[in-house]
Amino acid sequence: MLKNPVTAILRSNSPRGIKIIALSLLLVLVCAAPLMLYVFLGPEDGNPVGLGLLFAGGALVAHVGFTVGLVLLIWDVFIKKNK
Repeated sequence: MLKNPVTAILRSNSPRGIKIIALSLLLVLVCAAPLMLYVFLGPEDGNPVGLGLLFAGGALVAHVGFTVGLVLLIWDVFIKKNK
């Protein structure tokens, strides 16, 4: 049994597009978690600029990964199937 979610995603039998999409969603979760924890547990008058930038950068990279994964999934399912 694998305990590491990244290894579990990479070793699964899913198409490569689904793997990239799953890793992108995991990246968004990892980048948003510190900001969410700060909002719930931090001081009320705090201003976490660094955490906001971390989330924004991670979300940007994850959106690019999601788009690449979607294109690869469409390629594998529809275009590569016909050849």
